[in-house]
Amino acid sequence: MFLVANHPLFIATQVAESASTFFERPVDVTMFSDYLKYVKVPMDVSTVVNNIEAGLYVYAEGKNSIIMSLVLVNHFMTIANFVHLQDFECEVNLIFKNCEAYNIPKGNRHMVRLAKYCAKTFRKQYSARIKAFDASGGNSFVVEEKKGTKRLLNVAGPSTAPPTAAPPAKKIRKSPVNVPAVAKPKAPKKALPRIIIRTDGPFPLHVAIAKIKQDFPTRRPHKDLDYWEGACSRFFRELKKHPWISSSKRFVFDAPVPMLHPEIKEAYAAKIRNPMDLTTAECKLLQGGIYQGPQEFVDDIARVFANAVTFNQSGHEEGDPTSCAYYDASQHLLRYARWLSLESISPFLVDDSQSEGSKQAGPIPQWNLSTSNHSDARKEMEEIVMKQPIDRSDKGDRFTWMETECEKLLKSLRHQSDHKRMQFFLLPNYPADYFGYIPHPMDWETSYGRFREKQYETFGEIVRDLRLIFSNALKYNGRMKDVDSVSKKAYDDAVTMSEKLEAAVQRMVITISDRVEREKVEQVVLDREMEIAQKEEEERVRKEWQQERERGGPIAPGAPKGDSSTIKVVRRSNVRKGLDFDFPFYDEEGTQEQSAVEVSSNQKKMYEEQQGERIRTDRATQYLGYAVHHKLQERSFAIHWAKQLTEKIQLNLSQKQNIINGKPGSDANGTTKEGLHNNDTASFVASLLEKSDRSQIKLSISTSCKQKKRKHRTRIFFD
Repeated sequence: MFLVANHPLFIATQVAESASTFFERPVDVTMFSDYLKYVKVPMDVSTVVNNIEAGLYVYAEGKNSIIMSLVLVNHFMTIANFVHLQDFECEVNLIFKNCEAYNIPKGNRHMVRLAKYCAKTFRKQYSARIKAFDASGGNSFVVEEKKGTKRLLNVAGPSTAPPTAAPPAKKIRKSPVNVPAVAKPKAPKKALPRIIIRTDGPFPLHVAIAKIKQDFPTRRPHKDLDYWEGACSRFFRELKKHPWISSSKRFVFDAPVPMLHPEIKEAYAAKIRNPMDLTTAECKLLQGGIYQGPQEFVDDIARVFANAVTFNQSGHEEGDPTSCAYYDASQHLLRYARWLSLESISPFLVDDSQSEGSKQAGPIPQWNLSTSNHSDARKEMEEIVMKQPIDRSDKGDRFTWMETECEKLLKSLRHQSDHKRMQFFLLPNYPADYFGYIPHPMDWETSYGRFREKQYETFGEIVRDLRLIFSNALKYNGRMKDVDSVSKKAYDDAVTMSEKLEAAVQRMVITISDRVEREKVEQVVLDREMEIAQKEEEERVRKEWQQERERGGPIAPGAPKGDSSTIKVVRRSNVRKGLDFDFPFYDEEGTQEQSAVEVSSNQKKMYEEQQGERIRTDRATQYLGYAVHHKLQERSFAIHWAKQLTEKIQLNLSQKQNIINGKPGSDANGTTKEGLHNNDTASFVASLLEKSDRSQIKLSISTSCKQKKRKHRTRIFFD
């Protein structure tokens, strides 16, 4: 494939070939036998150059910038050799990512730094050239050789290129022949003035931080840290973004407590044996040679919040508002720091899967950087997030923060560099026999449509659908991956994108679990503050009532002078009657003023009425409970008595019936020898009426009713 000298592919090829001799050829896996254990997709510069010569990279414009030919063969999607130029960028970056993935666990710091430098240089040059080529409409390419000088090249070739003026000749500064050039000595760097404050009062926060930093003069920049120190630095910088640490004025963990609050210096020293703050921990990390591993650094970070919990525990039990707020916030920050550290420093975790240890969860003062604690932390966060209902907005309104996190998760799979890996999973283009193997098909567009229609209730539902996309692909293509090349590509893409999805899910889980738990703590603190404010107001009113009682109550108009308590009597205007609704714009004439004594008296009266009503309600509730209990008890007694009486009547009737029928074989309970009850007739009277030789029943009215004579009593009255 012939490339014009100013074409972006030609420039990109030069950049790739000049990256470094270390990345020019494929890695020899016979020499580095464990290379494929750390690197999934090997890549090198020679492979990229071969792809360019084979014409695998084609530059295109517009939103739909992928040029491909989709052919349906044996129910599989096959792709022709037309790939977007951005795949070139992805494959070159993959060279340096593979280098970092293999050398970071090995501790080869020089190779890691070389890969980072080459990746940074490539991104800078590639971005500048592509932007310039797009800006010119694909006809010209601007090469910035030096500041102020530019060269314009044309794709059409030198025959049609307009003549361009030659760049102006550079002015060479000549030094005198007889006078040798003498280099000026460099001025020594001025040492920063030390901060000396002679005061016994509290330090301002910025002064306290500066005073701590001056004790660590050789602090290194973050980019020059070792491989494990870089991971600790990323964890620390992510922790500093927490709202309670970065922008909160209520909670301060960046400086020692005695410097900010010298009045509690002795009490703090009595409770805290090993004080620590975030600024000191960061300076010790940047100083170098103090921490021997990431576990020591994480222990110092945990000690910052654990000390706050220990110091404020007694105040929390007593109900002090400041101590309660610090106690709750430090408990949550301990928990969040454990989650974040186990994720950020995951390449350096100790594998303890074979050993049995206690499960660590919740806010604990110290934790081990191990794989078992990492899995426990993930389970703890998923229990918080996956069942959390999504706060959904109305149609047309802005997304809530929960919906924003869901949208980030969905769009993390649509990154431009991953477009070729998502080609099988974007649209519902399934083969004919797909539904024979997959009962629940899923694709990205369907999941995104459900999200837009607000059909997801919890975070677990959207995560389950996204995981289903790649699990279906692994299940369907796993049986043919060793036979068909398209199935193998789909299987490999599903593995890669599944790993990327899990990483995005973990980032989302940390963010959501932190915010959900943080909002709970903030609500508890707010409720406590409102309760304290209400108690203070009640105490103030109670004191005013007590003072009023001591003065002897309010003074009526016309009282002697000398008493400061007065009552202002104001006559209210007549209220309009005859209206069955409130007139909103009616202004009453006159004033509605009340004196302080009258307001206090009204509040006192209302409070006493409320107390009396509460007592009456409690008594009525108690009486009602007793009455209901008594009625239930009587009902149970009545049911028991009715049951016994029914059994007794049934027994008597059965005995009489047996006597009449002349069945001596029946026992006292009315059962025959065969063990059956003789209950053929309904009652004793009915059995008599059934007999044919019965005597006639006569009815007569008895008139021998004797009237009771009333006894007359003699009453004697005495004067």
